[in-house]
Amino acid sequence: MNQIRPTGRLLAAQWRALWGARGARWALLLCAAVMCACAVASGLGARAWHGKFQQLEAGAQAALRQAGAQPLPAAGDQAAMAAFRFARAHAPAALLPAAGGRALASGMLELLPPAIRVTVESRHTDARNEEKLGNPLLQRYGMADLATALALLVPLLLVCLCAGMVQGEREHGTWRMSLAQGAAGWRLLLAGMAVRAGAVWAVAVLASLLAFLLDPAATLRAFGAWVFCLSAFVLFWSAASAWLNLLPGSAATAVLAGLGLWAVITFGAPAVIAAATDRMAPMPSRLAAIVQVRAAQQEAEAAAADLVRAWYRANPQWAPAAPRQHSWPVSFMPRYLDQAARIEPIAAEFERVRAQRFERAERWAWLSPPLSLLLAADRLAGHDAPRYARFMAQVNRYEAEWRAFFVPRIMSYHGVALHDYANAPRFAWVDNPRWHAVWRAGLQQLALAAVLLGLLWRCRARLARP
Repeated sequence: MNQIRPTGRLLAAQWRALWGARGARWALLLCAAVMCACAVASGLGARAWHGKFQQLEAGAQAALRQAGAQPLPAAGDQAAMAAFRFARAHAPAALLPAAGGRALASGMLELLPPAIRVTVESRHTDARNEEKLGNPLLQRYGMADLATALALLVPLLLVCLCAGMVQGEREHGTWRMSLAQGAAGWRLLLAGMAVRAGAVWAVAVLASLLAFLLDPAATLRAFGAWVFCLSAFVLFWSAASAWLNLLPGSAATAVLAGLGLWAVITFGAPAVIAAATDRMAPMPSRLAAIVQVRAAQQEAEAAAADLVRAWYRANPQWAPAAPRQHSWPVSFMPRYLDQAARIEPIAAEFERVRAQRFERAERWAWLSPPLSLLLAADRLAGHDAPRYARFMAQVNRYEAEWRAFFVPRIMSYHGVALHDYANAPRFAWVDNPRWHAVWRAGLQQLALAAVLLGLLWRCRARLARP
């Protein structure tokens, strides 16, 4: 009981000192306002995408009902054309469901669209692109992304509040006074760090809670995992800032050293990790991919007639009853199938390498806690590269089923019967959350913080100097 009271008085004194410092108070309030603004923007962005998903699902169901209620054209060119038009543009969108923490990395929704429409044409070479063009760098770093804001602001705030605390006390003469009253230097430092880290942690968690409350698809499990990673992140930077108090010199020197450490860990280490990843898992050449896509288009166009005859030989049960001269869209269907068979592996290679690079970056992300936090946020949001690669693989299978259902009805000139629309393929996402990497990232940061605190304890004698 006698030990609890001095500790409580020490923490209360540190809190009064923190809140009494006008600069520290305004820094906390300003960062809280910025984080909450980013949380609102991210949460509302996730809510907007959730509403868009519901509209896409409702629109797909309405399109199927409307198609099944309309009178069917007679068999022949009109029936084939009607089936082609529906299969070309009215497939239910393949939707990537939220993973519970979508509000954390809402900026990735613009780069990796979670809604994809399949078609009987070649989806990768279709000129009717409905997505807006934009600068990927501006989209990734210009949006009010909560995870990015926390990864940048939390270390800065901790460095400004904690680095140079002991040096500043020595400059003002209060450190000598505290030591003269019998207070241990390491206890004073840990109490000050605990109060400041607790204030920053509370602001970050409250901002995260606001974003999760605004996201209708958020889950308690994702919020708990995020709080764990965020707590480990705050603890690491608190331990690193505590070490800065052992440096000789003034408080300004400690703060400048902390800003340098922040720049190296936040920007330098990720650059090194990215360079190493480029060497171990280089991205395929986009120029070579464009050349291969164009070659596949030209070869399919040159062999269009042969592809039509080959398709009917492979599917004699769907051949027309009487020989006829084939025209668009029947004459183009085998060409689209041939292009898709050649181009889809090229596109899938990009997704496979992106997933491999993401996983390699996770292995080395302990060198850069901000990068580790961002990768964990992508995992919790469900837009990490491995999950998106699995999503694209399922989209390709769904598109193959869609083509297998409609192409024979187009090629046979029979069209689609009323009851066939209800039996059309649907996209069903099948996957389990793989968040072990998220917990591993948090544990790695906790381990780094424990090492720093252990070394700080070994060097605690330096704090006894007035």
